[in-house]
Formats: sequence, C-alpha cells, structure tokens
Amino acid sequence: MKSLVKVHKSADEYLKDKNLSLRAKGFLTMVLTNNITTGYEVQNYCSDSKEGIEDIILELKICKYIRYNPETNTLDANAIPYDKWSKENNELER
Repeated sequence: MKSLVKVHKSADEYLKDKNLSLRAKGFLTMVLTNNITTGYEVQNYCSDSKEGIEDIILELKICKYIRYNPETNTLDANAIPYDKWSKENNELER
C-alpha cells in the first residue's frame, strides 16, 4: 500500500522533542527535506525494513507529527505536532 505524504515545512521543533526516537527524527528529516512522496521511499536510503518503517510511522502518528487526511487519502507530515496546526485551513498557526 502506497501512502502519499503531504509535507508542511516549518521549524525544527521535532528535533528537540524528547518523546521521539532518533529513528523517528531521522525518518521525518528525510521526508521533510528530500521530496519523498511515500513513506516506503525512505527504504531506498536506509537499512530499515518495511516493518521498521511502519513502526516509525506509528510513532510519528502517536506523537502527532503525521496524520491521515481522509479527504486526500494521504499522510500529512510536519515538523511540529498537528495539534498546533490551524484547524480552519490545515496549515501552521501563526
């Protein structure tokens, strides 16, 4: 199953989040900085298995850095937790 990732680029808050593992920070960095459009595309650049990547995506979902968008059938990723995104326009609050 391919999941598209819609990326909202912003500050590096996730790098300072003590709740995220180093693997999750590395994965999110790859997604945010390398125009990666599917979560499994990261597999081309690392030694992690598909199952390992699924675990990382789950961690990022739990910590609110990635969420499923049913309208576009994509995963939205951001450098800050999505509970800080604007509810009206699905973008970062200013």
